[in-house]
Amino acid sequence: MVPLPPPRPLAVTTLGVRWLHVLAATVAVGGGVLTWLRFRVEPFDGEGRDAVRLARAYEWLFWAAVGTLVMTGVGNLGAFAPTLPGGAWRATLDAKLALVVVVLVGSAVRTRLLVRVRRSAGGVPMRLLRRAYGATALGLVALLTLAEVLAHG
Repeated sequence: MVPLPPPRPLAVTTLGVRWLHVLAATVAVGGGVLTWLRFRVEPFDGEGRDAVRLARAYEWLFWAAVGTLVMTGVGNLGAFAPTLPGGAWRATLDAKLALVVVVLVGSAVRTRLLVRVRRSAGGVPMRLLRRAYGATALGLVALLTLAEVLAHG
């Protein structure tokens, strides 16, 4: 049996960046869906303390995951920059990047809404928060779908 050569450092680094990208996507998508589901089961006549507490925790994880996704996404593109295909693949990449901007702007609005809820003495607008987290989850699942198309055609 012929021993395999040791992996090239660049290959190990590229694998690490991809692994970190997938981990961050898992945190963002999974947390978004979980938070949205928590708002769906929270009774509208209550104050929604548990759902809001979960949302606050998710916001920290979400923005950390987004930062990681942006950095590793740029790294992934940079690793393939000279050989990026055009045509339908490029159109899909452009659609994904446009959706990233939409999700980020919507998420900034969602985060601001949660901050406003925390500062208000009145009731929590549960329906609005539920819709905001639902839109986040939907946008992230759409991004995940586009990522799958880009990765595997």
